[in-house]
Amino acid sequence: MKKTLLIALIAVFCATSAFGQFRFEIGASAPLVGASSLESLGLGEEVADIVGTLGIIPIPNLGLLFQVDMGIIKLGIGAKIWTAILANLGYPMVQLELALGSLMIDASVGGYYFGYYTIPNVFGVEPAGFLIPDLSVWLALGKKKAFRLGGGLMGFTDVSDLASIDVSTLPFIAYAGLKVVL
Repeated sequence: MKKTLLIALIAVFCATSAFGQFRFEIGASAPLVGASSLESLGLGEEVADIVGTLGIIPIPNLGLLFQVDMGIIKLGIGAKIWTAILANLGYPMVQLELALGSLMIDASVGGYYFGYYTIPNVFGVEPAGFLIPDLSVWLALGKKKAFRLGGGLMGFTDVSDLASIDVSTLPFIAYAGLKVVL
């Protein structure tokens, strides 16, 4: 029975992925509110200081996903890149999008491995001890619904202790943003 179910799920995934497409996002998000307990993840005072210092300055970001369209639900896997022009940080991610007319709800999780590039030519890939869950709501505008305005919550979760996550103490950043989805 379990083998049959597994084979059926693989068949459905393969059939839908044959109709998959690439999705490119370019946008900017401005942090509005951040939890003060980022140090609890071992991210250090530097990250908390950066979030506090940035205020509502928009941070450009890019996303590239291979996406499977299953009607009102789209499932994608790819990478997200945040840039401050002189310093760039990217990580792998999985995204689920629920399309309710012009209202788009995105849920994603990414991280664990982070690639970085800074000027003057410092780059690498490092494992880190945290994941970045993100839940956002977007209003899609235009005929093709490519331009989106919205916001969301981005958290930071310690990977070593996933079983005992307490959502009420999860460090987060609330943000507002805009993006173009192609």
